[in-house]
Amino acid sequence: MPSPWYSVYVPRPAASVCLYCLPCAGGDATMFRAWAERLPPSIELRAIRLPGRHAWHPEPVFTDCGAAADRLALGLGPELRPPYVLFGHSMGALLAHQLVRAVERRGLAPPALFVSAAWLVEGIPLERLPDPAAPDDRFVDRLRRLGGVPPEVLADPEVLAFTLPVLRADYRLCRTYAYRPGQPQLGVPVRAMGGVVDSVTPVGEMESWRHHTSRFLGVSRFQGDHFFIREHADGVVDALAEDVAAVTADGCVP
Repeated sequence: MPSPWYSVYVPRPAASVCLYCLPCAGGDATMFRAWAERLPPSIELRAIRLPGRHAWHPEPVFTDCGAAADRLALGLGPELRPPYVLFGHSMGALLAHQLVRAVERRGLAPPALFVSAAWLVEGIPLERLPDPAAPDDRFVDRLRRLGGVPPEVLADPEVLAFTLPVLRADYRLCRTYAYRPGQPQLGVPVRAMGGVVDSVTPVGEMESWRHHTSRFLGVSRFQGDHFFIREHADGVVDALAEDVAAVTADGCVP
């Protein structure tokens, strides 16, 4: 039976690695559909389905990052067979990081972690993000300036009415994150990716990830802003495939 927690757009039962991808705020599994065919046959992409995006999903929308990570670990636990990799973009990076922690707490096999436009472990200033409590006009204007929602969605009142509750829930989730100093370093490989003109999670700040893992792989820089993965999808996927092959060949992922 297919899992309610992820979509597999290009099934590869013989693949040696599963790549689980978590979307940005307001995003869904389909943002990774085009990636699946570009990846080599050795990697099967599993695009995470977050509640609230799919009418048949059995869970209510997430609004707390810790609870979301615990629920994802519970739902995905039977599927997380090594070697596997987590990739998250923006809010997805926050969830991916918290999911690694949840996996560790449960004594499950750990993944490699790839974070894009990465939510910093120390957190980011809330003024960089849309305020989910703001009136619709101010909230939409902030989304428009951030560039994360397609203009055609913002211009269509019916589509926007369906999308806004999910976006508000996602940004409420982001605000529940609290950095806890003194946590032990992650024991998994971590690669950070960023856009060189990103004002939300500046690429220079991503170097701080080296303090939170014993296996920091460095920062990969791409032209573009917070949503550089759209304009440079091919380059991002190629870089991902190269890094996944390297960490699995080196035995960095169990």
